[in-house]
Amino acid sequence: MATRSPEYAEIVAEKTGTYLAAVEDCLVLLPQALSAADDGRSLTDASAALVEQESVCDDHRRRLCGAIGRSRPNYTDVYLRAADLAELFSMVDAIPDAAERFVRDFEAMSPSLSEATLTTLQDVAALTLSAVKLLTDAIETYVEGLLTDGPNPPVGAAVDRISELESQCDQFRNDVLSRAFEAHSTADALVVRALLQSLDAVPNAVEDAADHLLFCWSDT
Repeated sequence: MATRSPEYAEIVAEKTGTYLAAVEDCLVLLPQALSAADDGRSLTDASAALVEQESVCDDHRRRLCGAIGRSRPNYTDVYLRAADLAELFSMVDAIPDAAERFVRDFEAMSPSLSEATLTTLQDVAALTLSAVKLLTDAIETYVEGLLTDGPNPPVGAAVDRISELESQCDQFRNDVLSRAFEAHSTADALVVRALLQSLDAVPNAVEDAADHLLFCWSDT
């Protein structure tokens, strides 16, 4: 067990919490953007806010990874997991990135969606936000375990729940896609499919990060 440096542990814990809170704040804006879909000005404002928050996430991630990179053997067990943590936070970063791509795609396509389709997209965004909150809580707990003595709390339950939420998102996607090709022209249905693929990348990124968290934890 490495000798602890309280000052370093405090820095990493603070930067981890700040970064994960920024990711949550970014994903909160995803369902808000979809709720504003019928109002062009509100959609533009909500999308701009999400894009701006994604940049905030990037800034905080760089600072966090810089702190992790400065770990030393006499600091904390973060030193032993530095590469895995850097990879984990890189995978977390894919979540706001995917959300940003989706809102840009949504704005660019300006789709005319049925109420049922739009509601389902909003449901997917809400499920994704729930998964993100589970993920950020689990990561924060995991990192705290690396910074303190004692066993690292298990993350398996959170990862399993995230997988369930991602599966629900897949089911919603498939239902919308089936309806789109039944009720719309091929051209309109293809627009819906493109949007679904873009949105689906967000919960997929959450699940990928959760899987890597489980790998990190199992190797601790």
